[in-house]
Amino acid sequence: MTAGNGARTAGTAGRTPVLIAGGGPAGLAAAAELAHRGLDCVVIEPRRQVSHRRPRAKTTSVRTMEHLRRWGLADELRAAAPLPVAWSQRVMFCQSLSGKCVTTFDGAFGLTTERDDRFAEAGQQAPQPVVEEVLRAHAARSAHVDLRLGQTVTGLAQDDDGVTVTVSAGNAADGSYQVRAEYVIGADGAAGVTRDQIGARYVGRSDPRPNFNMVFRAPGLDTDLGPAVQYWVLDAPDPGVIGRLDLSDLWWAILPGIEPDYGSAHAAELITGLVGRPVEHELLASDPWTARMLVADKFAAGRVFLVGESAHVNPPWGGHGFNTSVGDSINIAWKLAAVLQGWAPERLLSSYEPERRGVVEQTVASAGSHLRNLAGDLAQDEETIQRLKSPEFFSLGLVLGYTYAGSPIVAPGADADADAGPPDVTSYVPTSAPGARLPHWWRPDGSSLYDHLGPGFTLLCPEGSAGDPGVAALAAHAASRRLPLAVVAAPASYPWAQEFLLVRPDQHIAWRAADPAGIDLDAAVDPA
Repeated sequence: MTAGNGARTAGTAGRTPVLIAGGGPAGLAAAAELAHRGLDCVVIEPRRQVSHRRPRAKTTSVRTMEHLRRWGLADELRAAAPLPVAWSQRVMFCQSLSGKCVTTFDGAFGLTTERDDRFAEAGQQAPQPVVEEVLRAHAARSAHVDLRLGQTVTGLAQDDDGVTVTVSAGNAADGSYQVRAEYVIGADGAAGVTRDQIGARYVGRSDPRPNFNMVFRAPGLDTDLGPAVQYWVLDAPDPGVIGRLDLSDLWWAILPGIEPDYGSAHAAELITGLVGRPVEHELLASDPWTARMLVADKFAAGRVFLVGESAHVNPPWGGHGFNTSVGDSINIAWKLAAVLQGWAPERLLSSYEPERRGVVEQTVASAGSHLRNLAGDLAQDEETIQRLKSPEFFSLGLVLGYTYAGSPIVAPGADADADAGPPDVTSYVPTSAPGARLPHWWRPDGSSLYDHLGPGFTLLCPEGSAGDPGVAALAAHAASRRLPLAVVAAPASYPWAQEFLLVRPDQHIAWRAADPAGIDLDAAVDPA
């Protein structure tokens, strides 16, 4: 039986350093990060093909695009995306596609064609299936990833030395087999088995209103209102959101408050209401869903770690769902690589949940807050819409400004750092406070500062300090414990150019000092 990149025979046990249960965005991101660090993994994914009739998420945030840049995939995703950033960076509120514009939000979701010092990559509108296909292709090219499609993780049992994972091979003839993994990443979503297997459960609430998604083909459908990545229609009998999936004839729509049976029976009327006139169309898919704000009561147990929707679920408003999931995967993947490659103790893995839980809870709360102001809740008043909806479309404070301050592997006391400022979902203020994402900067040659960071830790230091005895001592200590450390001089124009910053593999700052002797390299990987 051939599956994914390798051949596996039913009933035959295999071995792998890391097994990833689930090959959606979270699982594929974990695989990409592990492969980026030269670590082998097996990915088990039930879906043989990605369905474009369930576009799900459509916003790839600036932070996720920065990770794609590290993997060499940012340009590949932009080339695959049906809607170029240059086509539109706007969200529009209107009476209908045939009616008047009420107000617009330009530069929403970090979409811009201009270079911005705050980030290395602009956001990108791309349906989730397109993102998954790019990541699947990347996994297929990697010698480190064994992607097994059409298979499902059905159970796991862990002991002191590893995890035995039971995998259904996809049909009765092939049966099931087992894989022995040192660690497991549970990325099998809300309906997967890994959360239950480690005894975790969701905690939170669901919104009582139903929601009805549609994907339809409408040849020739356009609007005189001009391009927008989303049109919020306020004056329809059933208000909702509509937008293009490509620049040809594919469209999506979200109708809050619509029951599945009603939506299926009245799809033509719902589309007519959003467009403002009857339109020739073909309904390709419908997808009823419920907005849920759920966070697992634990993200890990022993050798199993939950990422993405295995650990948390939130509604799509704000575009944070799969992006937050990717953030989970990056966090645990670099730590697993550090442990398995022998330059960090296993205790490092205990920092995963303390670092991600606060980020997840803030994100879920932010997404849930937008449920108060859906299309049917808004008056056609520009000032009110701008005030209520800005946090949904301009959220760089949440996307880039989250911090791991207070983590057991971040300089102590960083959470009280005065220049970190209070959390603000809307506004992002770059800071070199430990725990924060390293402030981005463009170098004089046009390259990103991030492009010069090492694959492991990086000591970012003032120009001319590479020969400093303290820097040499830190580098020697890193070499003695086989911890990868690059030494990089900050550009002279960088606002934090006079500081010594220890940057983690995930581009967050672990330590900051006025002198390299003040940096505790050991504590950055050992929470003991």
